[in-house]
Amino acid sequence: MSGVVSYELFTSRLGGATAGFTTEGGFYQTLINKTGATSVKGTLVMASTALDNAVMTALANTQMPIGAIYESGIADGSLVKVVVNGKAQVLLKDGESSTRGYWCGVSDTAGRMYQDSSAPSTQEHNREVGHSIESKTSGTDVLSNIIMHFN
Repeated sequence: MSGVVSYELFTSRLGGATAGFTTEGGFYQTLINKTGATSVKGTLVMASTALDNAVMTALANTQMPIGAIYESGIADGSLVKVVVNGKAQVLLKDGESSTRGYWCGVSDTAGRMYQDSSAPSTQEHNREVGHSIESKTSGTDVLSNIIMHFN
């Protein structure tokens, strides 16, 4: 393999089902979907308050996001990939657009992201999920690429 480790080989060396890299370049952890519904790609999540090693939909305006669901269609109670760092697709709050270079945070809609042209107040800053690397027009259930990181 001449010194290059493939996505599949890297993921299998980590045990396959526990952590790895997405094909887009994000780093994921596998956790239990406790959102109360089938998973939806791009939903922002936080640590579950009801079950160990699980995630729930990030509450509106929460200062405790930990990632974004990577795959749709995973039943509640089943293992789901959650992007926790790197490049991620995140659901915008319906009716809001995204702009390259903007700051991104948990919106006033549970599980959704909003963006701002400048860093917000300290309290809002703790809702940060990353920075936008893509411009998208507003709509319903729009995914937008960000570089995910947290404070």
